[in-house]
Amino acid sequence: AEKERAEQLKTITDFVHDGIISIDEKERIVLINNNAKALFNLDDSNIGDRVQDVVPNTRLHEVLRTGQAQIGELQDIGKAKITTNRIPIVVDGKIKGVVATFNDVTELQRLERNIRIKLSKKGFLAKYSFDDIIYSSDLMERTIKRAKMYSPYDSPILIMGRTGVGKELFAQSIHNYSDRSSRPFVAINCAALPPSLIESELFGYVEGAFTGANRKGKAGLFELAHSGTIFLDEISELPLKLQGRLLRVLQEKEVMRIGDDKVIPIDVRIICATNRDLMKLVKEGKFREDLYYRINILSLRIPSLNERKEDIETLAKFFLKKYAEKYNKRIEEIDEDLLAYLRQYDYRGNVRELEGIIERAVVLATGRKLGLSNIKLSHRNTPVEGDKAREDKIFLVHEDLSLEELNKSYIRHVLEQNNGSVSETARVLGISRSTIWRKLKDDAN
Repeated sequence: AEKERAEQLKTITDFVHDGIISIDEKERIVLINNNAKALFNLDDSNIGDRVQDVVPNTRLHEVLRTGQAQIGELQDIGKAKITTNRIPIVVDGKIKGVVATFNDVTELQRLERNIRIKLSKKGFLAKYSFDDIIYSSDLMERTIKRAKMYSPYDSPILIMGRTGVGKELFAQSIHNYSDRSSRPFVAINCAALPPSLIESELFGYVEGAFTGANRKGKAGLFELAHSGTIFLDEISELPLKLQGRLLRVLQEKEVMRIGDDKVIPIDVRIICATNRDLMKLVKEGKFREDLYYRINILSLRIPSLNERKEDIETLAKFFLKKYAEKYNKRIEEIDEDLLAYLRQYDYRGNVRELEGIIERAVVLATGRKLGLSNIKLSHRNTPVEGDKAREDKIFLVHEDLSLEELNKSYIRHVLEQNNGSVSETARVLGISRSTIWRKLKDDAN
């Protein structure tokens, strides 16, 4: 009968999902199931060994001494992260041993990640690779080489560059060149959302966390990016309150949803981007110094188009082919006068501005060659001074707009030139953030 009970116990413990280890009052192992053997590289010969000698970072002897159960404790075993429950065995009021159960969180996270991706209809994928970067210059060649060198490492990357240089293009390329390429790539523009929404988007929330919350709660972008990459564009626009919370996420590698009291372990590679001088913002008290140094482990500066004039003709011809095909136009070449003009042009909006110029020219063109007559610009490249004048000279003229439409169009233009930063757009235009939100809302309606 005793032998039968022992065999029943062994069968039960070996076929449960958890790993199980039990020790007696002398801290010696009396039971190990198959999952625990695999997790800790043990076998039946370890029965009778002191648990501290064969199980790394064990705390079973602490529970034996204190009699206090430990539930849901996180523990690192090699590259795996496990959750552990340690329960004292009490007989007639005396502690006779401790039993511990172990669950491999890494495997659970893998399953959860698959569920998250399937449940999310957004399909977080990086579309671009380094092969999609169009260039001819040695400067861009060196920049791409450095980005490739960074790609295999999980250290945070800060991508710096002016508006329109292609910071997200580089972020996606780094992700696709890394071991995380088959995993999610989740991007968020910190300037494109009102501050009240950024927190719930990044960290998620539980049921009833706030008025209007989804009845079933919502996973945050950090959760959805688990095992992949999260790209935080315009990191300078993240409110100070959330900067502190982001720092904790980076340090602890775990998030807590709004309204919850449980932490969720995450494995995410973070890439940030900015078109502003973060160190200057640190000195002005607008950006946390500790966060700056945490996200700037590896830095990558994307050169402006004005610094790599050799790329202009290559890019212009690429955009000509792209938009000629899109708009079904038989435009085969660019006039040399136009190429000369484009080479000396002062690109405040960088590659994005050049693309816009070529698209507009293709739309207006009637022949098979793109020329200067196809481009309508305002007083660009005239010697003017001051921030407001510099903003004015980059605006493309649309003669058929009403005054109200021109006003809204100009706000959208300045917003685009500042990469979606409402704060910076309000500063440039000398109006309030609420005015910008109202104008854009009216425009959407």
